[in-house]
Amino acid sequence: MSEQVRSAGARARDWLIAAQDLIKSASTLNPRYAFQILVGLWICEQALIEDQSYPCTSSYTHKVCQCIPENMDEAQDFLYADPALVLFSLGILRFFDVHSDQIELFAAKISELLQGHVDQNEEEASELFLVRFLLRRLRLYPPLPAYTLRALTPSELIHADDATIDMLVKNIAAATQFGQVTRELKTDFMCTLSSLLPIIMLDYFRDYNLETGMQVLRCMRYLHLYENKSRRSGLNFLLAQQQADGRFGFFAYELTQLQSTEQQSSPDLYIYLPLTVSFLWTIAETAHPQFVLAQSF
Repeated sequence: MSEQVRSAGARARDWLIAAQDLIKSASTLNPRYAFQILVGLWICEQALIEDQSYPCTSSYTHKVCQCIPENMDEAQDFLYADPALVLFSLGILRFFDVHSDQIELFAAKISELLQGHVDQNEEEASELFLVRFLLRRLRLYPPLPAYTLRALTPSELIHADDATIDMLVKNIAAATQFGQVTRELKTDFMCTLSSLLPIIMLDYFRDYNLETGMQVLRCMRYLHLYENKSRRSGLNFLLAQQQADGRFGFFAYELTQLQSTEQQSSPDLYIYLPLTVSFLWTIAETAHPQFVLAQSF
């Protein structure tokens, strides 16, 4: 782990700590922000700073539970809006032996629903893979089946639209089980991915489509494309997007376009917080050879 990455993690942790005050001062609290801060702190201390005492993450776990609405309908609306974020957070809470009845009941219900659900096609199976994988990590789901990597021709991949790339990255995550399984992947398609994924990643970064570019970079890690120079280029690009206060990204224009009351009252939380967590996720999985967020608890 380079000193540059550690420094980026430390500055990001400082910003996440400061963001807790933004939540306190927000007129209407969205619990999502508290859960995003928890996941961000976990990535910083687990993978980037490598502080195994987890001082900030552990002290924040109880505060997160207090952010869940007491009203059951409001709580359910939040929990079902982003089940993956909730399950990531549940894994972290369990790591610190912090219990939340609401989250545990939600996770059990989601598991019950998915075990009774029949996927309509491979696309839906890939779409639901992350939630199923997290439930399995939490010992709330039976062993997962093998997922097939759907091959694309070089021409199809070069001309793929955003929807196709979105489905591809989810399919890669499922087929490799976040990098755990790569032996059975088709050699020809692996060569195609090794050649074209770096180009696609850099193309998205050039357009400042950061979220999709980061998803592609994480997939390069799941496919064990460690030697590609573009992987280092992608990491350097991400590190260069960190502001002095620790957040990631430059969105002055986007801040002027906010419409809703929630967005305008907490623009840092609405725009910068989720993206900063995505940056930390991607930097950690790219720079730390043993860290995979979905397997980290």
